[in-house]
Amino acid sequence: MPLVIWRILGFISVGIGIINAFIPLMPTTVFLLVGAWALGKGSPAWRAKLLAHPKFGRALRDWDDGKRVSRRGKRLAAVGMMLSWVILLFWRGLNPWTAGVGVLLAAIAIWLWKRPEPRAETPAPDPQP
Repeated sequence: MPLVIWRILGFISVGIGIINAFIPLMPTTVFLLVGAWALGKGSPAWRAKLLAHPKFGRALRDWDDGKRVSRRGKRLAAVGMMLSWVILLFWRGLNPWTAGVGVLLAAIAIWLWKRPEPRAETPAPDPQP
């Protein structure tokens, strides 16, 4: 696939992730993960900038380091999924579709909670001798 396609996918995913950071209950990290993956194929320099980002970089680096997710991230994701399902339940009522969505979200939450937690970050070495 041409580099430009990877870059477009990466920038669109990162853009959606940043927009979602300001919208409650919308996933941010998933889109940033896709963006980092695509930019790694299309623009390693932009991927490095994303991994170095002060707000989002740590979660992306943790995912790269063995698919690790912080306890806070797990908690927020589980609460967000639960709230989304409750909203769906009130909006559409209990039926086979909403029950199926609930089972799927529960399975995702269980999978997420089984992910290892991040290792403690070691400080960067002092560049001065």
